[in-house]
Amino acid sequence: MTVINEVITFARDYINHSSGRTEDRKAKIRQAILGITGQRLANNCSTCYIEAIFKILKYTQMANYELKKGYVAQFIGRIVDGVKSFTNVNLQTNPGKYDPIAAEYLRLYPERAIYFVKTPKIVEAAIKIYPEQKPVPEGPNPMKVFNETLEGTVLPKTVRRKPAKRTKKTE
Repeated sequence: MTVINEVITFARDYINHSSGRTEDRKAKIRQAILGITGQRLANNCSTCYIEAIFKILKYTQMANYELKKGYVAQFIGRIVDGVKSFTNVNLQTNPGKYDPIAAEYLRLYPERAIYFVKTPKIVEAAIKIYPEQKPVPEGPNPMKVFNETLEGTVLPKTVRRKPAKRTKKTE
């Protein structure tokens, strides 16, 4: 269960009852709001936590797609609806515009579905079908042919030049 899902489960209790406002729950709210909006929450503001819960509920109910934190989805060599790349913040703040773009991204790159935390349906990776590999006919082995030709012949010695003699320098 992600932190955002945990916040959603205890949101009603946190808002309605002061006994539900523990430090552990406040830490989870801070972590969830940081993951969604990238904003830090003030520790001593009790109404800020309630407002943050409403933001979390609003963002999770609206968006159909959610990317993993830090991932930037980029279209390679194309622009879709004027967008070359998008992040989780784009998906959460403007889902009406970015949901179709995310759907197109998954259609073009189904293998990148692993970078999405939330999708409206399971996107299956494209199945790659490779053609049957025909056995390679055995031809002459080059090393075998080379060794057979060398059996009866003697290779000539290589000619080496002798290094030049050095003379002593006289001063």
